[in-house]
Amino acid sequence: MAELKMAWERQPDDRQWDGPEGEDPRTLYQMLMTSVSRFGDEPCFGYIPGEGMSRIHLDYNTFGELSTSVAKRLNDIGVEKGDRVALILDNSVQWAALSYGANAIGAAYTAMYTHQHGSEWAYILADSTPALIAVANTTVLDKLVDNLPAEASAWPKCGVILLGDEEANKIPPKGIEIHSWTDFVAKGRESENDFDIADDPFALNTLIYTSGTTGNPKGVMLTNWNTLSNILCVQSAFKIYVGDKNAAFLPWAHSFGSTFDLHWMIRCGVHINLISDLTRIADECIEIKPAVLLAVPRVWNKFYDRVNSQFEAATGVKKFLIGKAKKSAAKRIAKADVECDAVPAKGVFDKLYDKLVWSKVRARFGGNIRFCMSGAAALSPDVAEFIQMVGFSCYEGYGLTETSPLVSANGWSGPGTSKLRCVGRVANGVKVTIDTDAWDDPDRPDEGEIIVHGPNVMLGYWNNEKATKEVIVEPGVFRTGDLGKLTQDGFLAITGRVKSQFKLENGKYVSPAPLEENLKLSPLVEQAVLDGRNMLRTYLVVHPNMDALKSAMSNAGVDSSGSNAEICARKTTKDWLLAELKANNMKSPVWKGYEVAANLILDHEEWTTDNDMLTPSMKVKLRNLLKHHEGAIAEFS
Repeated sequence: MAELKMAWERQPDDRQWDGPEGEDPRTLYQMLMTSVSRFGDEPCFGYIPGEGMSRIHLDYNTFGELSTSVAKRLNDIGVEKGDRVALILDNSVQWAALSYGANAIGAAYTAMYTHQHGSEWAYILADSTPALIAVANTTVLDKLVDNLPAEASAWPKCGVILLGDEEANKIPPKGIEIHSWTDFVAKGRESENDFDIADDPFALNTLIYTSGTTGNPKGVMLTNWNTLSNILCVQSAFKIYVGDKNAAFLPWAHSFGSTFDLHWMIRCGVHINLISDLTRIADECIEIKPAVLLAVPRVWNKFYDRVNSQFEAATGVKKFLIGKAKKSAAKRIAKADVECDAVPAKGVFDKLYDKLVWSKVRARFGGNIRFCMSGAAALSPDVAEFIQMVGFSCYEGYGLTETSPLVSANGWSGPGTSKLRCVGRVANGVKVTIDTDAWDDPDRPDEGEIIVHGPNVMLGYWNNEKATKEVIVEPGVFRTGDLGKLTQDGFLAITGRVKSQFKLENGKYVSPAPLEENLKLSPLVEQAVLDGRNMLRTYLVVHPNMDALKSAMSNAGVDSSGSNAEICARKTTKDWLLAELKANNMKSPVWKGYEVAANLILDHEEWTTDNDMLTPSMKVKLRNLLKHHEGAIAEFS
């Protein structure tokens, strides 16, 4: 068996974080080239180039050469230091090479989602004024042509890079060149451009546009050091070894995905394996056998629901063994007295139950996971406890795009130092204070708005001084808009959003976010929103899992005939489901009595980016959803 070794020493807790020191990388491209020199022939990327094709792998040397060739060609066609390069691409080797290539010459990348509305692309491109844009395929280019002005002056001066083998269908205005990716790279490799490698750690690295749940998206300005301070903080703080594999599916257009599923992995010599089909994550993990898996709570919730529903359906000897395995794992974890960290099976029977039950569950993700991380939303403690029982170390973290994103996380301070119902200890170099003046609930006087101080805090919002002044107290100090509290032993807990909190007629405050995440643990609920501002009682808007709902209703003898729309409109359906959620989900200690919903709206249509109910990063556009159901809501008043 090959020796497991970490790429770097853990950063000392008392180091300074004002900027790079010693051999720290000063830019992301410099970080990449250090990894290239260190890991060379180790595999860097694995990806499936097309449907039905086998996975292809690139080593670090090859990817480093590709990124440098991209940098040369970008520079040759007129992209300069201080410019922006826009990407409308899915996660890919090309995405990574363009981001590092732009960084090499001192340009910043701004990434969008391929499934975004064309009007959102148009706004972001007009705001960020990139010198070049790369698009995933002709479908994206066609939509871009439909949504951008017909004048060449509104398009990037250096043209468009088109990925794929198809010729362009709809053409940009005259004078805007279309570069094929293959030709672009070939000319970069032929180039003798000996460009000056950018060296400013405080130069703009990326513009990441926030989702814009209200109003237009804002361009978050992150520097090299913003991102690198995050990466250096966690390097070798988790058990990541050179040559480990990950399964990357978090979008790199989002800060959680780009900082940790791309840049952190590159820093640590990890073999990044791209998931080609998001509907088959588990299937591809069986092939990849990742040691590291980063995901959002929705992935873990579905895993929890699927495994537990199969456990409940078991009969006979299988059901007996599952029961024994649960009790044995719970006893072992309680004895170890740790939270979040996996506790290996001990003793003959414990190991037997682990082999017969839990090892088969772990095999669904390839059977090799050493640890996993959850971010971007609250992870239910029930789900976290179950994942620990399965045998995975699962660490929840907290952060925002504006903080690059890491503020705090379980796991990074070492084994036995993680806690459920919180998001861990604050990261090295970062300080958190709680502004209790932003929250006036007398029942929770220790809570307030989370203020972040540190090297991870953004420069501000691009071209938006007004919005910047609203959140940046002074350079390096950011008002998050999140509610939370710090425990006496230094753990941070998130309790809601300042703006999403609402007050009922009885004067009680409700923070809906953690309650909504708790509801999503029900196999009957796909999406949920809790509201009730200025009302006597709260109400729910739920998009149910229609298959699970119809099956459960039939088993309970409740009418489940008709179309999905008819089922959701029926009073008997709403009454039955609300009673089920009250009995199984809306319970103490998570739910207080005044928070329990009195009414329920069922929406048979899934909330998506296409119907404008979700942002590209999958957050609910509350204003749009409530307006869509305003007639039903008015009946509750």
